[in-house]
Amino acid sequence: MVRESLVEERKSGLRGVGSLARAVSAGAAVVAACALVACSDDEGGDLSNVTPDSGAANKDSGTPPGTDAGEPDDETKDAGPDSGDVEELDPTSCRITPTAGSGDTVVELCKPAQGGTVKHVTIAGLQTPAVHASASIVFGFDEAPTSAQGPIEPDQFRVLFYGGGSPAPPALIGATFGSFSETLEGNASFLNTAPSTVCFDVHDGGTTTAPYFALWVTGQKGADCADRSTLTVASAWGIRANWKGATGAIDKAAKAFYRQAAGLPLPTITVSTTPALTADALAAAVDCTTAWQTNTDWQGLCAPAAGAARHVRIEGAATTANNGYWYAVLGQDPNPAGPPAVGAGKLIVTAGQSSSGASWTYFRFGATAGSNSTTQFNYATDAEAPLYTSGPTTVCFDLGQSGANQRFVFWATGAKGADCTKRTTLTTTSALYDSTTDASTGAIWSGLLATGKQNFIKTNNATVSLVKAVVSSEPAAL
Repeated sequence: MVRESLVEERKSGLRGVGSLARAVSAGAAVVAACALVACSDDEGGDLSNVTPDSGAANKDSGTPPGTDAGEPDDETKDAGPDSGDVEELDPTSCRITPTAGSGDTVVELCKPAQGGTVKHVTIAGLQTPAVHASASIVFGFDEAPTSAQGPIEPDQFRVLFYGGGSPAPPALIGATFGSFSETLEGNASFLNTAPSTVCFDVHDGGTTTAPYFALWVTGQKGADCADRSTLTVASAWGIRANWKGATGAIDKAAKAFYRQAAGLPLPTITVSTTPALTADALAAAVDCTTAWQTNTDWQGLCAPAAGAARHVRIEGAATTANNGYWYAVLGQDPNPAGPPAVGAGKLIVTAGQSSSGASWTYFRFGATAGSNSTTQFNYATDAEAPLYTSGPTTVCFDLGQSGANQRFVFWATGAKGADCTKRTTLTTTSALYDSTTDASTGAIWSGLLATGKQNFIKTNNATVSLVKAVVSSEPAAL
């Protein structure tokens, strides 16, 4: 198989660069991963395509201080998985406790007796200290992976638990499906201290869907991985269903492995063919729709069950007369009245037809009047049709973070190859606006969008119309 040849290439490549490469472990890979993803603003949050550093042995090996991480690993360390004690719990689930090897621990996951694909995994006793240590579970491999880093194939899946460093970068939990990677929001520093229990659902995916994924942490948000009744959408640490528009299935007929850096406590891993939540429940949790009502009232946007708004799509925005505008307002106090007003941590998207008849789109953020607005842009499609004034227009935007500042990226269907209904077309390259590249007014994005507030759409007169707004807890590109 192609995958087998790639694995062999990775093995031979590691051996060809000498003992230093063999001494680099999973933790080093994740140092590079954080450098590319968790600590930067690069598009896509790619946790897969990373290269080990060559720093101090303890730092790069992912082992706690005091271990002999500087010794090169044995040539056969990654030639195959370590052993483990397997316990059959029932026909649909089994448990394995890995046995420590001479270096990083790598063990093939057990398979439930009745067969079927694994859809739920629990890791009890997981701990990754803040010395760049990591642990991961992978699906779709023919052989034990030779490292925790590097690209994976379109039918492979990886869940990563990275302990971070001290004082930086922070700990994180991430997931990768083929070339599409996601970092789950939240403070993952619990990975550094006492052993924790985490669990996740990973559905298979298919020709028209991606593998739906949800992760829970015992003791966080009311979840208890030992009690399935507590594993709900509301208690999930993170849910991913859109995967930036990717589709495809995980090759679960191939093998699955658990890997962790040397010297860490050994957990137990339980696998089951029964998920905590159905694929339909996860798909419904990440997106919601608000139909526009034909009036100029403030209309509240729905809130995705899976979390805060990270992507908003406005469909059918049109204006037929001068001074006709629509607004999307995020970070707003309840019960607003009158025209939208600026405020701390508030985002106002204003779009429509100016007093001169031109198509205008501009963005305001923050409370300082006079210095919180971008340029009034005259955006048009690739066919040179002005947005809104030449007919109904669909636009969309991502909400993210760039260091301590808000990040905002805006697209329009038909402009620069973007289609707001197809996430694979929504990249920073196809965006009409990206706050991180706005050289003239980019300073307005200081600070972050307010939390605990509400989101609204509004029009200013009867010459403006919308169709609906779709809100997602998953960004399209960030």
